[in-house]
Amino acid sequence: MDRLIQQAFADMDDAASPYFTGSGDPRMELALGLARFVAVVNRNGPILMLAAHLYGEDEHMPSQWEPYVNRFIAGAEARIARDQLRGLAPDDIPARVAAQALCAMVERHLTIEVIRSGRDMHEAIRQLTELWFRAVYAGGGTESAVRSTDSSDR
Repeated sequence: MDRLIQQAFADMDDAASPYFTGSGDPRMELALGLARFVAVVNRNGPILMLAAHLYGEDEHMPSQWEPYVNRFIAGAEARIARDQLRGLAPDDIPARVAAQALCAMVERHLTIEVIRSGRDMHEAIRQLTELWFRAVYAGGGTESAVRSTDSSDR
């Protein structure tokens, strides 16, 4: 069981990489990363739910999964921090705080709505993408605006 869980989390980490390692359009890379992530979660849902039940935590991820979840938080934090430096995202909320809150939102939403309730994952992806994007990037610049500002400063 532990090996299946480790593989599921490794697959989720790889699935989220378009956003975590990307440097292009955050909304597009976020949507792609979330779509791939949700597909992995959906594919592994029965294993993850069984493991959560066996660990005795029906409403939240088991604490043994914390190292895996911390990798997602670190990936999101790094991307948000890069986008804050590029002027695409406001920097009034620390990247770590935003990443922790948003990863918790995604985990909880997927557990309740997609895995347990069988809700349409395409709609969940769209909604999560917009919630994440608006939370991180509202009030930030656009990449083209940042580039033109950089050019005029020279």
